[in-house]
Amino acid sequence: MTDDSNGLPEQVSYQCAAVAEGLVYGTGGTARYVLGTFRTISPVLALRWLGGQALWIVDRLGLDDHLAELRAWYEDRESQRAAHAHIKSGAPLLVVVPDADCTYTLSVRPAPVGVTARRTRSPRDR
Repeated sequence: MTDDSNGLPEQVSYQCAAVAEGLVYGTGGTARYVLGTFRTISPVLALRWLGGQALWIVDRLGLDDHLAELRAWYEDRESQRAAHAHIKSGAPLLVVVPDADCTYTLSVRPAPVGVTARRTRSPRDR
């Protein structure tokens, strides 16, 4: 993490998301569904939320080989320690799991505290 102009470490937040993307029946196109989002200043809480989303996906969809890998990733303490160190270093974390008809992506992206999504002004606001 970089220092701010005062010489103090820059505070970071973690933007988390769970997304499913797959084919739309009969159209040949794909759709992206945001299953959930979360924001915190704690890398521990970010990973805890990600793990909860992983278990939610597995519990609702059954335990095929790919989703079993997702549960194993969450339950492996060494993987969790490595993920914690990875995001704490400022790098984004992506856990991508393909399933039979869609792909699930769990992500944590560090961002400076105070950074929010920019709102595009509509013609009415001008």
